[in-house]
Amino acid sequence: MPTPDPKTSPENLKNADSGHPILLFFPFENLPENANDLLGRLSEISGIQAGDLRYRLAGRGLTRLSPDPGPEKISQCVRQIQNMGLAAVQVPESAVRSRLRLPTARKVSIADSAVVFYDRQDNAVLTIDKKTDLLVIVADLSGKAVEKPNLSLFMEAGSAGRNFDQALKRISAAAPVAVICKINQEEPPAGVFVDHTRFSYPSMQNHMDLSAAVNFRNLMAIATKPAGSAVTDHFFGAARLPGAVPDYQSGQKKILTALNRYTRYMVAAARAGVFRQTRKPAGIAGFAGIPGLTRSGRAAQASENEQDFSTPHDSSSPREAKPKPPPEADSSGIRGYFANAPHEFIMGGVFVVMGVLWCFFNLQRFDHPVFWNTLAGVGLITAGLWLFFYSLVMLHYKRMVENTPTSRVRSMAMGTAELEGRARQYYDLRSPHSKTKCIYYWCTYLRRVRTSKGNKWRVEKIARSGALPFYLEDETGRILVRPRGALMLADKSRQEFWGGQGMWLAPDLRDRGTKIIETLIAEGARIYVLGAAGTERTGPAFRQRLIARLRALKSNPDALAQYDTNNDGRIDEHEWEAARTDMETRLHAESLAGGTSPGERPVIKKHKLAMMPFIIADSESAIIRKLALRTWLLLPGGLAVAGLGLQLLIRLYHG
Repeated sequence: MPTPDPKTSPENLKNADSGHPILLFFPFENLPENANDLLGRLSEISGIQAGDLRYRLAGRGLTRLSPDPGPEKISQCVRQIQNMGLAAVQVPESAVRSRLRLPTARKVSIADSAVVFYDRQDNAVLTIDKKTDLLVIVADLSGKAVEKPNLSLFMEAGSAGRNFDQALKRISAAAPVAVICKINQEEPPAGVFVDHTRFSYPSMQNHMDLSAAVNFRNLMAIATKPAGSAVTDHFFGAARLPGAVPDYQSGQKKILTALNRYTRYMVAAARAGVFRQTRKPAGIAGFAGIPGLTRSGRAAQASENEQDFSTPHDSSSPREAKPKPPPEADSSGIRGYFANAPHEFIMGGVFVVMGVLWCFFNLQRFDHPVFWNTLAGVGLITAGLWLFFYSLVMLHYKRMVENTPTSRVRSMAMGTAELEGRARQYYDLRSPHSKTKCIYYWCTYLRRVRTSKGNKWRVEKIARSGALPFYLEDETGRILVRPRGALMLADKSRQEFWGGQGMWLAPDLRDRGTKIIETLIAEGARIYVLGAAGTERTGPAFRQRLIARLRALKSNPDALAQYDTNNDGRIDEHEWEAARTDMETRLHAESLAGGTSPGERPVIKKHKLAMMPFIIADSESAIIRKLALRTWLLLPGGLAVAGLGLQLLIRLYHG
């Protein structure tokens, strides 16, 4: 790819004349100290108020600026933003309006000098070799892995790719897709769309792994390896671009439409030379690094053996060198349901009882109808009142979530606490089939069976991790969370593996009529916790430590002689009491000096009072929505069910 100065590039000037130009740039992560002067000069040129510019010039990913109309004004703004140390270009608006029509890749052919992608009909749709300038955009259709990286310093070309590797790990464990296209000057751009649920990973041959997440990462590494240069981007969902901001609640079709528009922005900016601007004037800090650019096209092969990106950023936070092995997975039936989904199980049981009682009421084909109808009426009233009071509990939880301020781990007070951060492993827990690092999993093994009504899937076994402790980590530290008894409303990633023929498959999948479904909360997932903050003892109790100190004192004659106040060569009862008091005082002093008692650590767990909430979710806004939905569905529903039972009793005894 040629590298002319983007300010004077003939191609850039031509683009500016081919339609109304727009301004694209990569913003600061944090505005520099001399921001007021910079914003003032840019405001004079652009006609945009400095307050609005302050908002637009700080953020993540590619950003669009719309100054007062006029190509000359836009050119002046481009030069001013470049003088501020930011990468900026102007492109024609028509370059981002047209829709890209990229084929969906189904297979890949890998050679030393080239990589070829094929569509469903085995037509070659994209060839990547050393002459290719490549753009790779990875995105998460679920929105759970959208990350705004903390890049406070400018990253040289290629080094930003390390942040791409970290983001790729998060995205690959969710609902990953990718756009791989050339940024050469051909029009329309040649490229492919990769959906991890439709791509045939066996075509990767020796590069294939049993983990779907690792396969997706390996595929991205394979695609970039032979390219002459490769731009890797993961800012979709974080960048502010008109028409390219996804609404993750609107459905997959609209999200893919936003991704298509985002790709047009990225292709237009890349062709205009935004990724070749890698300078940073002295005295300006806070540059929010642009997507990774590698000239050689080499990319690290994705592997579960890579250095774990999830290690804490706070070097002073407590951590273990290696997570301990997890306890044996829970594969029991009823006990597992009670342990892992108590609220859902109880509510399901209430509705089952209501259904049975309703059948009794309607059929009336039994002896002693008055007794059974009375039982049905009382049961319906009981179930209705249960639903009503349960809805009040959900309303109480919702108000607690809304009214409790979010704390940081380091400044958290004991008592009811609300924390938000990333999930980190306490146990070295991995999902049974894909071996994905996680803090919770539920793995279902199914087999296709033939019945009189046709083929159907039958559950053969279920493996689940159970409510195992994990760490919640934010920028200030980490805290242990013991989730047993929590209302678990966190969204979970889902992976499906289908059986087939081949020795590379796991034994559970060597039959075409088999399927494995893994549902998990991955390592590094965003977690919200509202619960009781306290401490738990990790070492011996104070009395045990005191006894150990006294035993050590008795075994040391020189130390014991210090308490022989009358110098008679023996320790009498009063002298021993003085030694014991001294040891106790020293232990208390050591406890106060350390902030907490030795052998204790902070923990979030279920409150001793039953009505106090203990909730684990993915975000505060999500938990408020879910609790509100439960409240307003169960509150009138409970009253209606109780009213139905009351009506039955009234009609039975006063009809």
